[in-house]
Amino acid sequence: MKIKLDFIQKTVLAGLLIAPPLIFSIEVNIILISLVSFFVFANISSLYTKALINLIAPLVVIFLIAIFSSIFFSSKIFDIIKDLFFLAKPVLYIIVGYYLVSKIKSKDYLFRVIIYSGVFFAIIHLCLTIYFLMGHDFNVNRVRDFAGRGNALEVFALIILLSKKGKILFHFKSKYKKLIITLLIVSFIFYFSRTITVSFIILFLAINGYLAITRKGLFYMFGFFISVILFYAYLFSTDLERGADGIEGFLYKIKIAPAEIFSSEIDVEDHRDLWDHWRAYEAKKAFEQLEDTPWSLGILHGKGVGSLVDLEFLAPLDRDGIRYITTLHNGYAYIAFKAGVLGLASFLVFLLMLYFQVYKKEKNNKARIINNLLSGIAIYYLFITLIVSGVYNPRDFGGLIIGGLLYLNYYYTSNNTLKDA
Repeated sequence: MKIKLDFIQKTVLAGLLIAPPLIFSIEVNIILISLVSFFVFANISSLYTKALINLIAPLVVIFLIAIFSSIFFSSKIFDIIKDLFFLAKPVLYIIVGYYLVSKIKSKDYLFRVIIYSGVFFAIIHLCLTIYFLMGHDFNVNRVRDFAGRGNALEVFALIILLSKKGKILFHFKSKYKKLIITLLIVSFIFYFSRTITVSFIILFLAINGYLAITRKGLFYMFGFFISVILFYAYLFSTDLERGADGIEGFLYKIKIAPAEIFSSEIDVEDHRDLWDHWRAYEAKKAFEQLEDTPWSLGILHGKGVGSLVDLEFLAPLDRDGIRYITTLHNGYAYIAFKAGVLGLASFLVFLLMLYFQVYKKEKNNKARIINNLLSGIAIYYLFITLIVSGVYNPRDFGGLIIGGLLYLNYYYTSNNTLKDA
């Protein structure tokens, strides 16, 4: 019975990691995490730890503020339900990840399932890419639209396999290891993704402990920022064509990345201009509409669950056009719109708590590496929350990894037989 239960728990963890990037239906993912969460909370007596409660507390605060704020604004039931899921999702994922890893007998299973899931998605991505290229001329944007824009599981898998610290964390034994690494690297390249590239750099620096504010850490961080500045100096000195084929199209997307996030002045009739600044435009409208509330109190506590951002024109997001949206690409704007600056402050507290894991003094080597990785995940979310709404993205599964790593940290530090591991 124990073996069967362990197999079920492993399958559930693997399924929850694979489902968000694989299944596009938000409703299906809501059902999956709801069912698993119901089972976990039915067995919650064995779940409590101070570290877990402290970490999820700021996210719970955001959830409660958004519910409170919704009292003052009317919304449709369907939109309320969607927001309740989006805001509760990171909390549920962290708890479920923590619980499942705590119950699975093999404590390195989390890393194994990340690697094999990453390979699974890399194979799918490369097959789609090859299929597309067999019938079409090469174009970065069209390849990405057809085959995929990135997968964080592949990034985590590469980090574990390529870094020396990753080998300490999990010694991967397979005669196909070189093939697996090659598949992941080639898939990584063919995503042509700015987000994935920066995420890899952040997590690679993190797992090696280079994101801590130390002499060595500052050296690597300074080197990274100087490299970025020099790279952008080159890009802005080069005439790159929008929608160009090959590497030029990828470099163009990198070049306009800051404008996408921060430049909100657009011509809504010009679709090229619109898509180049879409994230910034969404965020601008959200913040404007927070200010346009009685006594501007929306700035403090947001407009609550179910609230919709008015784009002020019919955006060509589907066949009929959409004027009102509930989610935003910019996660900071999304949090502010639902829970105000109080919610934003709580989210930053959550990221700081994750980041400060790197400064914990641990005797266990694996626990130190896990803390490094948790701090890197904080910086990772600090970055991608600007672009794809971070932990509040309905297809993000990072909470499962955070929860699993948090338990492993507890496991390695509390088990005296593993102090010198």
